[in-house]
Amino acid sequence: MWLNDTESNVSSLGNVMNSLNPPSLFLTLEQRILLGGIMVNWIVEQQIERALHFANQSKWEDFEKEISNIPHANWTPSMHVPWLILELEMNITIREMQIEVTRHMIQPMMNKNNPSISNIVMQMNMGEGKTSVILPMLALSLCSSSSSLVRIIVLKSLFPMNYQSLRYKLGGLLNRRILPFACRRDMNFSDIQLNKIFNRLQQGLSDCDVVLTSPEDILSFDLLTIDKCRRKEFDAGRSMLSIQRWMKTFARDVLDESDEILHVKYQLIYSIGRQQQVDGGSERWKTIQLVLSLVKQHTTNIAQQYHDDIFYKASESRSSFPEFRLLNHRPFPELCQRIANAWLNEKNYRRIDQQHILSFILDANSSVDCLIDRFPYSTIQLFLIMRGLLSSEVLFVALKKRYRVNFGVNQNPKFNRLIAVPFRAKDVAAENIEFRHPDVAIVLTQLSYYCNGLSDSQMLQCFDRLSQDESDPKMIYEEWLSLEDDNDRISSIKQWKTVNLKDYQQRTQQLFPTLRYNMLVINYFLNHFIFPQEAKQFPHKLVSSAWDLSSSSRTKIITGFSGTNDTQLLLPVHIRQCDLPELQKTDAIVLNNLLQSNKDHYQYLPISTSSDDILSHIVKDKSIIQVILGVGALFIDKTNRQIAVKWLDLSDKTKIDYAVYFESDSIFVCD
Repeated sequence: MWLNDTESNVSSLGNVMNSLNPPSLFLTLEQRILLGGIMVNWIVEQQIERALHFANQSKWEDFEKEISNIPHANWTPSMHVPWLILELEMNITIREMQIEVTRHMIQPMMNKNNPSISNIVMQMNMGEGKTSVILPMLALSLCSSSSSLVRIIVLKSLFPMNYQSLRYKLGGLLNRRILPFACRRDMNFSDIQLNKIFNRLQQGLSDCDVVLTSPEDILSFDLLTIDKCRRKEFDAGRSMLSIQRWMKTFARDVLDESDEILHVKYQLIYSIGRQQQVDGGSERWKTIQLVLSLVKQHTTNIAQQYHDDIFYKASESRSSFPEFRLLNHRPFPELCQRIANAWLNEKNYRRIDQQHILSFILDANSSVDCLIDRFPYSTIQLFLIMRGLLSSEVLFVALKKRYRVNFGVNQNPKFNRLIAVPFRAKDVAAENIEFRHPDVAIVLTQLSYYCNGLSDSQMLQCFDRLSQDESDPKMIYEEWLSLEDDNDRISSIKQWKTVNLKDYQQRTQQLFPTLRYNMLVINYFLNHFIFPQEAKQFPHKLVSSAWDLSSSSRTKIITGFSGTNDTQLLLPVHIRQCDLPELQKTDAIVLNNLLQSNKDHYQYLPISTSSDDILSHIVKDKSIIQVILGVGALFIDKTNRQIAVKWLDLSDKTKIDYAVYFESDSIFVCD
């Protein structure tokens, strides 16, 4: 508003106040120079106040950093008025390196070997202000009311935080709207709604607004366009296609945490067609249950043989599944061999055929031709299931994952599925995402229920069906009890006729606690209540990946940054890693920080250490520990609230009043 003399200069100077058009509101050249000088002096005064605050608090490291940061050393405030306003309003001083990174991302240096590749990502160390400072600077500099609509792409899990941050930084004096762009498959857009979205995006271009979205939303919009046309909703499909093409022309994309967004493992899949039972039906999950029972048989021996390559904790009872996880691939071939041999020993195949079968299920390159003439189709299908689990390593993929960290059952009542889904972190289920491979989903569902056990309502479902729908409930019940150890608790429920579901005390203190983790009971529950409804597959799929985010068909270049560059060799071919020479030492800086003398305090705990043991070590430690970052999900046996309460109980009440913890993206306090 203040620093423009003509309406045409509004966009070139950052569109500080594009809504005020009357010429009488614009200032003279002398007034603009005076006001700009006042702002620069004000920013310097703010920096001095921050430095004095650090000195008064004896934070000498922060004090040294503050006074060594010379304001506006490598940029001219009058050429970048929006940056000046950002400094003033946020009470910050933009550092020289942040300016260099911003310039590099505004106009990347071209690749001499391939000048056609101008899409780049770069590395910058964590805590250097990528999201808090550089991202708003880019949003202010890249927009143009005639040619560029800035679109910031962030991870879905970071979307709320980025939205609040950008709205706070850009929505004040800078007067920029943040337009969230969301798309899911369950959003049934009409042609009218799509036209409104298109009009709002076009208005955002002319107003120099900023679009904030996630990779899932962009790829979902692309796939939904195809799906609309497939379902012959051509009006909506045409409107969505128009938006897509317009965005490819005008959107200037900036990727935050580009290493994750462009990771090769990331895919978005739409299942297409009528839902159908998995190939093989109930035989598929019963075979998986048999294989997992064989895994249990051999866990002790495998753990002794490969103790450094396996996490193993024996189960408390004979009927439950142990805590067993493969840390690497070394033990898996031996485990497969043992499972295959034990499985064949339970079958009545001829000796001459057993070697052919063993070779087929353990060697992914062996042909099925030698078995076609010897066995019926249903038997060959069984061999194929075993082959997928063992030689195709479906079982290995499942046994490498950690329950409640990499997978689990989503306990959110809004999520109406009872099969295992991917987890983003401890007890944080990924929204609207499922495992693509049906066998992986079945194995992980089995492991989830083996680890968590059945709830009272699920146990009641099993016993209701057992008593009402089974022809011989006594035999099934006795089979369940055959896995249990003899003890006082089961003496009164050993026989089916002594079970009384109306007896609350027997049900809650003896029957359910005894059988809650019983593998046969869990198999019974899954076979009758979960897999028949949940184990489905679709005939076709629509797939999109990170390559679609950085497509070469886009008009504007794409830039991004992250704290790591581990995946630079796996980036899509039309985007490349291009770090500033000054930042090529980032990895060395991180390593140096880790090796400093003040970070040599390390305690080794046994692999079976519980949360209570870890908390006891923390409380007894000589140094005062007040923050726990559970990056490795070590506290897997408790929730964050339980950990906070336990930590308070163990702490000195005269020094600690309350504990703060996070749950479901929210902050909670307990005292």
